[in-house]
Amino acid sequence: MNLPMKWSNGWKEPLAWLVGGVAVFGLALLLTFPYEAVQARLLDELEQRSGFDVRSTQSTVRFPATLEWRQVTFSKPEWGAVQLALLQTKLGVLKALTGEFGMDVLVQMDEASPAAGVVKGTVTGASLTLDGLLTVKGQFQQVDLPTLVRRAVSRGTLTGDFLQHVESMPDGMAVMKGDGVWKVEVKDLAVDQIPLNNGLTLSVGFTRVAAGLSCRDAVCDVTELKGDGPDGSFSGEGKVTIQQPVQNSQVALTVTIVPGAGFAAKGAALGIPPLPVGMPLTVKVVGTVAQARLAL
Repeated sequence: MNLPMKWSNGWKEPLAWLVGGVAVFGLALLLTFPYEAVQARLLDELEQRSGFDVRSTQSTVRFPATLEWRQVTFSKPEWGAVQLALLQTKLGVLKALTGEFGMDVLVQMDEASPAAGVVKGTVTGASLTLDGLLTVKGQFQQVDLPTLVRRAVSRGTLTGDFLQHVESMPDGMAVMKGDGVWKVEVKDLAVDQIPLNNGLTLSVGFTRVAAGLSCRDAVCDVTELKGDGPDGSFSGEGKVTIQQPVQNSQVALTVTIVPGAGFAAKGAALGIPPLPVGMPLTVKVVGTVAQARLAL
């Protein structure tokens, strides 16, 4: 016969003091945590490791352990500027007590549309100094692609998720290292200024584009690449070799295009040999991310 356990009155007071002490300690930790120093350090680290100039018009500390920057601008001469309405980080204080690093990140492109233009992620590492291997995991939610890639893309909405390892280098930069998996989808995509061998440029549009990468040691295999729309459809395979800075990464893709009526009309205007609608055509996409070339 099992009898219910009863706490004797002698245990109640020590237990109450223990619970109260832990609560007071936790509250004191949250109130005295050096948020402003961490906030400045994070912005400096972001500049050094990304290679971008980072500016913010307003920074805020929110209880508990949440740091915010508003109207953040990432700029680089060869990339232009990317404007964020909100960059928010939530530090893992309990992880910090064990010497580990943990942080939740929220990026909002436009405050007027909180359900769209959002990037969420988590960053974890074994050291508070951010040295060594970091794991970055996140997702894109209805991001306006031209805000990220202004020079080539005039229209498109990006969704997807990713998991990537990033390793610090002695010069303070961060590079992709180890395993990584990326899978994205772009709807209503318009790509402009695709250079051709005759010195002219081509613009194409697609209703939907899906792409996937599997990366190891800075070499990414294209696991999925396909799209379709008024200009036709395409599928492809190949590799992307990551280099620093990222715009110098090397692209080597083989793409099979099935022209649609829209593509045939554009090709004729640009002096491309007539392509029967529906007949597959294989092309090479080579060069850097910033200056990829299309060879027919």
